[in-house]
Amino acid sequence: MSATKGGSASKLRSRPIYGGPFGQGGQFVLATLPCIDRGLHAVRHMVLQQSTGAVVATSLDKRQALADARRLLRSAGYLAAMAAANEPVFEQTGLWPDEDLPSPAPGVQPKPVPRRRREVFEKSGGACFYCGKALTLDGKWHIEHQMPRALMGPDELPNLVAACVPCNLAKGDKTALEFIAQSAAGPKEQQLSWTRS
Repeated sequence: MSATKGGSASKLRSRPIYGGPFGQGGQFVLATLPCIDRGLHAVRHMVLQQSTGAVVATSLDKRQALADARRLLRSAGYLAAMAAANEPVFEQTGLWPDEDLPSPAPGVQPKPVPRRRREVFEKSGGACFYCGKALTLDGKWHIEHQMPRALMGPDELPNLVAACVPCNLAKGDKTALEFIAQSAAGPKEQQLSWTRS
């Protein structure tokens, strides 16, 4: 009965390959699969790595498939890698003695810094955009919008700067230019503008 008339589909048949570059562990198999080549029934021969199912070589000729697989395994140095995997591994105990390294605080893990926060920090040169106060990457500071979001300012890097907490809270929903002009006007003008609002 043919496969098209409800018969079972062709199955992959395989047998292990031993010796030479294939090793003695039976890690490689020679598989055969019925196929149609140029309108004629044929058998495709494949060399597979059994554990991963990786196809090492394939051909309609059995000898050609085995020769291609041997050549590939020899060129890849597969045998050397297998031998190295079976040898004992010597581990380096440490580069520095333990007493030189600071002991981590129990139960405290450093939080990773998000990429956007790092980009804004680097763009601002590690200082507050408005007053120039030095900031630390993992310290307390705000990502500030030069054109506020209330005025439809975008959340994109050209519009973002690092600002210390007091500057960001004092700025409110003013633009960066308005806040800088107000800060340059002096405390008397600032007091008058605060009483007007």
